[in-house]
Amino acid sequence: MKHRRKRTSERQAMSPEDLTYDKAAKNVLAMRQILAPILKKSVAAFRHLDLETIASECIEGTPWVGTIPVAPGRTNRSLRRLPKKIRGYQTEQSDRDEGWVTFDVLFYARVPGKSERIKFIINIEAQRKPTEYKLIKRALYYANRLVSSQKERDFIGEDYDSICKVYTIWLCFYLPEKEASSINQYEFKETNLYGNHHEAKEDYDIINITTIHIGDDEPTDELLQFLKLVFIEQTTEQEKAERMKKDFGIELEDDTRRELKSMCNLSSGLKERAKIEGEAIGEEKTWVASVRNLMKSMKLTAQQAIDAIAVPVEFRQKVLEQV
Repeated sequence: MKHRRKRTSERQAMSPEDLTYDKAAKNVLAMRQILAPILKKSVAAFRHLDLETIASECIEGTPWVGTIPVAPGRTNRSLRRLPKKIRGYQTEQSDRDEGWVTFDVLFYARVPGKSERIKFIINIEAQRKPTEYKLIKRALYYANRLVSSQKERDFIGEDYDSICKVYTIWLCFYLPEKEASSINQYEFKETNLYGNHHEAKEDYDIINITTIHIGDDEPTDELLQFLKLVFIEQTTEQEKAERMKKDFGIELEDDTRRELKSMCNLSSGLKERAKIEGEAIGEEKTWVASVRNLMKSMKLTAQQAIDAIAVPVEFRQKVLEQV
């Protein structure tokens, strides 16, 4: 039950508006045209391909968004039960697993034009704030869950040669203190301690973790510039679409533009709300300082000071709590 309590507390800390924006941002992240630049940078097998090929031929079906639980025993069961083409939070499975931690975006991908079908499982996570724990350890946990959950779904019995390679890609929209935007990859490597025996890299290199930290600095990397434009810059959907075409050669399709417009509209609303809340906090601090000064100079009680300077009703309780 630990997963259920943890997830519930995290979601309760977010306002309804924040939750709606979070959902809209993940829907944008799940669009093929947005995924393509991320995959081109993160997946070595795709680096020689153009973005259109990655978007149209490499991503299988429609990505699952926030519907597949991470918890042991539930990932595999959910993936087998859900139809392949499913999208969004409002699904029967999502309701049934409400309260459980879920993968943000999850999908299968393949390398086109190969005689043998090479398939990957790719998970993309969006992290808006720093965590109290080491994020890389959570990424390792997610990756290992995606490997172990393949048994009896992607391979049967002891057919371990059929395990799909897993990529888990973490988009972190914050920077560690005193650091700039960055992209890091973590993968297995062989270290020979004695003798001449070696395993083929493709047989043990089945987990790849990529962390992408995007901040307010001015990175020269093209993927970082792209992600900053899509998710951080406060511009309209029209402006973003024009910049994507001009700077990255991506002409957005109608469905991608609809999701992007929804996210941009919600972002504008959140920005306006933050501005109003910021002004209210500033006014509250002014009243607190005034009451404290009056209490000190005139030897009044908090209530007497509040009444003397006619603190507005909506601030009185908060001022009392702080003086």
